[in-house]
Amino acid sequence: MSIENIGRKRLNRPGLRIGRRAYLISLFTLVWAWAIFSEAKETSRSFTLDNGLRAFLLEKRNVPLVNVVVAVNLGSKDETAETSGLVHVLEHFILFRGTKLRSGSEISQEVRRHGGYFNAHTTQDLVFFEISVPSEHADFALRNQKEILFDLKLTQEDLDKEKEVIFEELGQIEDDPIRYATALVYQNLFQGHPYGNPIYGNKEVIHGLTVDNIQAFYKRYFVPSNCALAVVGDFDAAEMEKRVKAVFGDVTGPTFEPVAFGQPQLPKKGTTELEVELDVNKAYLVIGALAPDYNHPDQYAMDVLTQVFGRGLNPMLGSVLRGRRRLVETVFMDYHAHQYGGLALVYLTLDPRNVQAAKRETITFLKRAYAENFSPDDLLGEERLYAYDYLSGAKNQIRYNASQSQEKGLSIATALVRHLLLGKADTAGSYLKNIEELTSSDIRKAAAKYFGRGEYVVVSIVPKKKD
Repeated sequence: MSIENIGRKRLNRPGLRIGRRAYLISLFTLVWAWAIFSEAKETSRSFTLDNGLRAFLLEKRNVPLVNVVVAVNLGSKDETAETSGLVHVLEHFILFRGTKLRSGSEISQEVRRHGGYFNAHTTQDLVFFEISVPSEHADFALRNQKEILFDLKLTQEDLDKEKEVIFEELGQIEDDPIRYATALVYQNLFQGHPYGNPIYGNKEVIHGLTVDNIQAFYKRYFVPSNCALAVVGDFDAAEMEKRVKAVFGDVTGPTFEPVAFGQPQLPKKGTTELEVELDVNKAYLVIGALAPDYNHPDQYAMDVLTQVFGRGLNPMLGSVLRGRRRLVETVFMDYHAHQYGGLALVYLTLDPRNVQAAKRETITFLKRAYAENFSPDDLLGEERLYAYDYLSGAKNQIRYNASQSQEKGLSIATALVRHLLLGKADTAGSYLKNIEELTSSDIRKAAAKYFGRGEYVVVSIVPKKKD
């Protein structure tokens, strides 16, 4: 499993071939998609229905598909110790258990009959429901999403069945060193903040959930004014606007006022270290530090830092850790931007004997990264001739990935609904421009601000000790 697909898995149900994702969405993929939208020449439309549902339509005629994504402003951040895991259970229920009009198996059969791809995933901020179908079945996709989201049928029998699936999934997470370590980083770095709540929930809490518990959450959050809809694909935008209004216009619900959460506070206790023994052969290190939130202007510098330190063909951390000592086998870095805070993550796989050395070298590098040279322009004289241009390389890679995102209608639709619900300002056309304008000085300032302060959570997953 690649690090980019942390938490991604496939869960097959009888009668429906689907891919269920419950993963941490990196700002890279989503902002690249948003950047492509903002600079695209295709026809687009944005509007809000009378019931408060926000919608965005974008024509992408390169593939005869229509992608429909609905996001609800509900995530693990909205849970408490008494409701831990409820959002994830509700997501499962909506995707698999049926409505007042059709059973879960009937829905799955119809999606398959229409050649559709059907999926959902829960994050800290939002829960997403998506469907992709051939363009001639666009009306079916709209009606299907409306029905599963706003006409849910809850029964205790179905809830108990879905709990068993959740319990199995929780067991799989505990056996996955990357997902397990990432969850521990979140819980410790965001300690005392809603982002520290586990996405998959607490097994004991889930075991005791009743239909009344689910119904209360469902009625409160699944209202049009707390949702956003994006449709991307092969259609005429003016005609699609009429379809969306016709399908979703009669959905009713009260005006929703979301709870505003504060920014996470630094732990102010240096590095927190945890070690967990699992049934693995290799060791895994996950190192986390607080990072800019979704709307913070530092997000651009953090994207570039992530690319420079732990992505691409020649990442700086790779040179440090895979040099003469060969401390690690793989290096990867990611950046997760949420509405109220962000997280920078370094992922390492390595020989268990090298854990302490790799941990020490990585943290030392991050703390001192503000003093690094990222461009030949940082040097004088002949030294410039031999310096690797990390800054230009990162910018080129980001531009390339933005270009690649043009072909991914589902990713763009996901980016759009996320931006509609989390974005505070209109950033149309600004992302790639802001990336291009970054200098080495900007990168160093961000490195000092987010890595130089020395506040980290480090999780080591190591093989079980032999008896």
